[in-house]
Amino acid sequence: MRRDSIYPHRAIRSIELTPERILAAILLAVLLTVTVYAGRDRLFVEHNRIAASLLELSGIPTYGAASVEVFPLLGSADAAVTDTFHYHTSPLRVVILLVSSVLALLILHRRVHLARNFVVFLLILLLLAAGVMVFFQAFELQSTEFTQIWLREEALVWLILPWFSASLFILGRPDAWVGVLWAIGVQAFGFVWSAVRLAFCLAVIHFSGLLFVPLLWFALGLLADNIYLLVFYSISTRQAAAKTWGKRLSWQF
Repeated sequence: MRRDSIYPHRAIRSIELTPERILAAILLAVLLTVTVYAGRDRLFVEHNRIAASLLELSGIPTYGAASVEVFPLLGSADAAVTDTFHYHTSPLRVVILLVSSVLALLILHRRVHLARNFVVFLLILLLLAAGVMVFFQAFELQSTEFTQIWLREEALVWLILPWFSASLFILGRPDAWVGVLWAIGVQAFGFVWSAVRLAFCLAVIHFSGLLFVPLLWFALGLLADNIYLLVFYSISTRQAAAKTWGKRLSWQF
């Protein structure tokens, strides 16, 4: 028998879009955005402290911090100073890393059919970066320059993220007060996770220079921000469904 309609997805089945909920989501988004903007100087300091501490724990020396401008409205921030690898230092290292990476991507391309287009894109990025390292050796990327680019993107993410998280977790859960906790938790996680990713990128640049920068920027930049937001939303939805319908029924919808 053909139905006139289909069941709504479990992510929205228990949503009650009342004016009170919508107002609460807007107020929380405004509050978090204003808090991030007002405390941006402290956030930048802590962000650099976490990244620098992780670099030192991994054995990569840092030489203090340099001030970099984020945006005129956001001011400047400290950026950890580290050594970066250059092609003329050890061309053999670049060859070994490039060949190993290409072989690994080709194996992935052969074994994972769904990832083939994605792997081809990564190969193009890798070969372009290698070409720049070899044929444009005058181009150098310092750790402070990469940090400046990173902070310009992540600062915007921190300011925009509350509007997505408030909408997803307050409007997308039957218990709005728990959604508030989820939204605040995602905001805090995004800040710490940004510092961890930055430290990892600087560590890779320290050992391989520009070679993997396009791949790192693509995989660990804005894409990674989208992924953790979706992961937290999926966990929240699963938990809310289990609470509303029970653990067994939540698996059926």
